[in-house]
Amino acid sequence: MLGKKNSYWEEKECLETVKALCAQPAAWKRTQKQVRDQKDALRAFMEPALPRPDLTIAFCGLDGVLTKTVFDWADTDVKYETRWLAQGETLPADKNTVLISLETDGNTMELAEVIDRQPEPVLHVIVTGDEKSPLIRAAEGLHNMYGLVVPKAGLTSLILAAFMTLHLEILDDLQLDDMIHSASQVLNQNAPVLEDFADHHSYPAIRAVGFNIRQKRHGMKEMTGVMKAAFVSPYTGLPYDGQPLNLLYFPDDPSLKKEQVELTRVLRREGQLVLAVEARHEEEIRADGVLDLKLLMARHNVYAAFAFLTVFEVLVVFTAAKHNISLDDGPRDIRMSLDSWMEKARLEDVIDA
Repeated sequence: MLGKKNSYWEEKECLETVKALCAQPAAWKRTQKQVRDQKDALRAFMEPALPRPDLTIAFCGLDGVLTKTVFDWADTDVKYETRWLAQGETLPADKNTVLISLETDGNTMELAEVIDRQPEPVLHVIVTGDEKSPLIRAAEGLHNMYGLVVPKAGLTSLILAAFMTLHLEILDDLQLDDMIHSASQVLNQNAPVLEDFADHHSYPAIRAVGFNIRQKRHGMKEMTGVMKAAFVSPYTGLPYDGQPLNLLYFPDDPSLKKEQVELTRVLRREGQLVLAVEARHEEEIRADGVLDLKLLMARHNVYAAFAFLTVFEVLVVFTAAKHNISLDDGPRDIRMSLDSWMEKARLEDVIDA
C-alpha cells in the first residue's frame, strides 16, 4: 500500500490509517450508488432551496469545518455561499439555508442540540453511516429534515455524500469516475513521488490551499479552503522548526491558475516550500515540486477537490512516518487545523508582501 509493504506501515504504527486511505476510492464509488438509491427523495426534499440564487449552505461541528473546507475547494461555478455555524448559534428563519450535519462517533448529542435550536424554515440534511442513528429516526416524518444514511461510511465518504446532495444532476456523470481514477493514481503511481518529496524536504506543517471561483469573485483577501496539519516531535513534544510546506491546487482555468502562480512566486520568494498540484498539466510551473492529477474533465470537475484531498492525506502519512509519528492511535503528535479561516491572516500577509 502506497508503494510499501504492510510490515513497514505496521512498524510505523500507521497501518490502519493507510488501509482506510487506500480504501477511499472504492468507498466513494459505493457512496455514489447509495446516494443514487435516494436520488428522487433527495431531489424532492431539496427542491424548495436549490433553484434559488440566494442559497447558503451551513455546516456545524468540527467535522463541519472540514466539510466546508472541501466544499470551498470545489472547482465549479458558484451556486451557493458556504458558512460555518458557531457553537450556540441559531440560523435566521428568513434566509434560504440548508444546514448539513455529519454524524460521526461521539457527536450525536452535539448535533441534536444544534437541530433543536434551528427554526422550522431551515432545511436540515443529516448524513450518517449509522443505520440505527437516533437522529435518523427523529427525522422520519419531518418535512424540514432528511436523514441520508451511507452505511459504514468513513468521514470522506460522508462528505462526498453531502456534496452529492447539492449536485444530483451530475450524480451519474463521468466526472466522479474521473476523480476516483485520479485519486487511485495518487495512491499508487504518485505515492513514491510524494514519499520522495517528504524525505528530501523539512517542514513543520503542511498547509493545503485550494482555489475556486468563490475566491476569485471575492478577491485574494478572502482566501477560503485552507487546511493545515502541524507535526510535533514524539520525542521532545515540540513542533519542528522551519517554514510550512504549501500544497497549492492549480485548477484548469487560466485566470485562477494565474492567481496561484503569483501566490507561488511570493511564497517561494519568502523561502517557503511549494508543491503544486495541477488538475491537468499544461505549462511549466516554478515550484519545489509538481504533481499532475491528470483529470480528463479538469475544467468543470466539481469532484476534483477529493483528488486534491487525497494528495494532502498521502503527504500527511509519509511525513508522519518520516518522523515516527503514530497515526493509528489518534492525532497525538499531529495537530490538524481544519478551519477555513485559521491561516487566513498569514496568507494575507504573504500576498501583501
